[in-house]
Amino acid sequence: MKSLVIASIIAHSTTFISAVSASVHDAECCHALHASALGSNVYFPKSSSYDDRLDSYWSRSAALAPTCMVLPTCTEDVAHIIRTIVANNCSFGVRSGGHGSFAYSNSVDEGITIDFGFINKTTYNSDTKIASVPPGSQWQQVYETLAPYGVTVTGGRAGTVGVAGFLTGGGNSFHSASHGFGCDNVHNFEVVLADGSIVDANAEAHADLWQGLKGGSGNLGLVTRFDMYVIDFPDPGVTDIWGGVVGYDLGATDAVIDAYIDFADNVYKDQNSSTLPYLAYVPEAGGMILNVALDNTINAAFPPAFDGFLSVPGITATSLRSAPMQEITAELGLAQPYGFRHLWFSSGYKNDARIMRYIVQKHKEIVARLVPDYPADSGFNTLCLFQPITQTLVGHSAAKGGNVLGLEDRVKDGNGVMFLLGIGIHSAEDEAKLWPIFREWFDDVDSYATSIGANWNWHYLNYANLAQDSLASYGKASVETIRRVSEKYDPGQVFQKLRKSGFKIPAEVHEGTYGYQGANIEDYSSIDQKVLG
Repeated sequence: MKSLVIASIIAHSTTFISAVSASVHDAECCHALHASALGSNVYFPKSSSYDDRLDSYWSRSAALAPTCMVLPTCTEDVAHIIRTIVANNCSFGVRSGGHGSFAYSNSVDEGITIDFGFINKTTYNSDTKIASVPPGSQWQQVYETLAPYGVTVTGGRAGTVGVAGFLTGGGNSFHSASHGFGCDNVHNFEVVLADGSIVDANAEAHADLWQGLKGGSGNLGLVTRFDMYVIDFPDPGVTDIWGGVVGYDLGATDAVIDAYIDFADNVYKDQNSSTLPYLAYVPEAGGMILNVALDNTINAAFPPAFDGFLSVPGITATSLRSAPMQEITAELGLAQPYGFRHLWFSSGYKNDARIMRYIVQKHKEIVARLVPDYPADSGFNTLCLFQPITQTLVGHSAAKGGNVLGLEDRVKDGNGVMFLLGIGIHSAEDEAKLWPIFREWFDDVDSYATSIGANWNWHYLNYANLAQDSLASYGKASVETIRRVSEKYDPGQVFQKLRKSGFKIPAEVHEGTYGYQGANIEDYSSIDQKVLG
């Protein structure tokens, strides 16, 4: 017994010493950065600048308190920062627009957060038709900058989403059906590698890095510029798209699902139209709501592709109109308000009405169960969102050099639906209570999808929870590609060992139908603390 006690003391002492050592290294990093030319852009706790940046995170769950924040203003600053971090063996996290949902998605505790917020100026070269988009911008700023030129890019549909996380995680946009994922439309990445060197990654130079960055997230380097192919508006003087949101009576749910299934299977006929059906519990709106966002990127009013949705009885409201694209993205951004803590889960399924109906029914049941315990002032709200992942979309990706999202084998058997479950709440205590409830609910949905042969076992990184091991779900081939690129460009594995934010390259992939059989997690307790901060 005595030996067990001694062993326990030694183990706890070792952990304590390691933590103290890490804190010392982190403090040394912060002071070294503060003593450099970056000095005024290094923010420490209890300063107004530090607090303002914390307040600017979209999800309160993600707003962790690092030892310091450093905000570079140029690529050379970023190179200096990573060299300082490596020299001092410091832990760090990376923030782009600050739209990650979970703790450690884009920041760290007791480390350095590299915040790209000051690298935020988009430029456009009309000769090359390339837009150079910075990592620290939000898409709303990007669209507003490009609009006077009569062009746009494949960016986020909610204007508040950040650039770098969106693009390195894939990026689903209004233009996905016609142009592929956002990452597929990056001509060139300017990247700061772990040794501080600066390289361009494109189809001609560092092509392996170029491909790995298209879905590989923050595992390979710090992207300081995205050179993107632009999309011309049909009339350069009119940057309008046609779209908005249609509200329905809840009794129309089955008909809306049927319309969605048909739309997804026929999207190849009209690749300029997109849809986002969602159910949500919103106390301010009176409870449960059913909406469908409809958008046409060539400003065609009431295109036939939307006939199925617009012929459903029970439409209660609509904001459909021709409007500047940045107005539509601002509208969708308002549907994702700041100030909440968030839990997100994501999965991919076959385009099957049964799984959608099951999700809707289970969502209804769990909301009814929880509402009595979580009144309006708790901030409790939910979101069930569906998006098509089609053969057409994935075909565009392949034609543009491919990515590492691992969808090629999935769509061989038909189109799919990407599902996002989101939960919002005000307090950390309530978030901790809701986490196991919704984790269990989501696992139930996944199990049902498996039972009917509809489960892709694919978790889109930009929507996934840390528990879902998103990159592993992309399959063995994708993971091996990312790992091979990582070992080549980051031989010291800085972005695996010192980077503490975001998803890491998984150690192994468990073979299944599509090269992955779901998260190999028997007990989530080992990650609960990290997910919840």
